[in-house]
Amino acid sequence: MNLLLSIAALLLGPMIYGLGRRNHVARQVLDGFIFITIAGIICVNIIPEALTIGGTLAIVFLVLGIVFPVIIERGFHGAFHEAHKLVLIIAALGLVVHALIDGIALLPSRGSELAYAVILHRLPVGMAIWWSLRPNLGLPVAIAALAMISIATAVSYTLGGPMVELAEARSIAYVQAFVSGSLIHVVAFGVTHDHGGHIEPVAKSQDWGYRVGILLGLFLVFTAPQLHSQ
Repeated sequence: MNLLLSIAALLLGPMIYGLGRRNHVARQVLDGFIFITIAGIICVNIIPEALTIGGTLAIVFLVLGIVFPVIIERGFHGAFHEAHKLVLIIAALGLVVHALIDGIALLPSRGSELAYAVILHRLPVGMAIWWSLRPNLGLPVAIAALAMISIATAVSYTLGGPMVELAEARSIAYVQAFVSGSLIHVVAFGVTHDHGGHIEPVAKSQDWGYRVGILLGLFLVFTAPQLHSQ
């Protein structure tokens, strides 16, 4: 049941974003929600996990992940958008790797609280994939990313034990740290950006809808899992 709920939440994300983006205020709320939840998942879950397993060297990979998009985008100055698409692909592949760990977290032996958190986090992940990949890389790539995340989760959940060893490998921790850095870049500067100009999401920080989205995102990342544990 946990596996099915996690996949359903992942697929529900694009549906909600697709409907909400048609209304200006709803899009502001969704932009704020996506921004803070993805930032929260990265900073609260993925990075601490990577540093715990990978140690000091994981910090190096994290820093490399942050500066890598900048190097790529400036290195391909004549093909800026192509370089940025590469960054998005790397970030998406990183989410697929993280899905392997999520699959383990969904196992009944890991407890319902952890599974509940994973299921909740899948909703903004699905939204973020639609928000970033569909307008930049096209519908087929966005669908492929969702499918790969779902399959990776299912494989990890089905295999169980052997995947636990893989999840605890330092190499996976380094990959997660590097991808976290790249995701930080995407969240900070948006999916279609110039470092000195336009920034996505489209909402401005002073818009009330954007602030509401941020509050909802904070609730999902921090409060909702605690309510379930009571």
